Amino acid sequence: MKEWLLIVWIGTSTNMQVVEQHWSESACQARMKEVQEQVGESFTVACTQDLKEGRSQLPKRVQGVGVTK
Repeated sequence: MKEWLLIVWIGTSTNMQVVEQHWSESACQARMKEVQEQVGESFTVACTQDLKEGRSQLPKRVQGVGVTK
């Protein structure tokens, strides 16, 4: 069972604050709507299970393999 994180994006995609954690998507979505009403249009509020958003989607290098020059 994975937890759902309620996050607030502040400006860019790498600037965020985890506000709460929830054990179900429906609870997170309900709380997300309440928080979005409180902060208004200045911030983006989202529920996610993956904090890789905004990071490189390139595959990781295999361990022990360097980059050639």
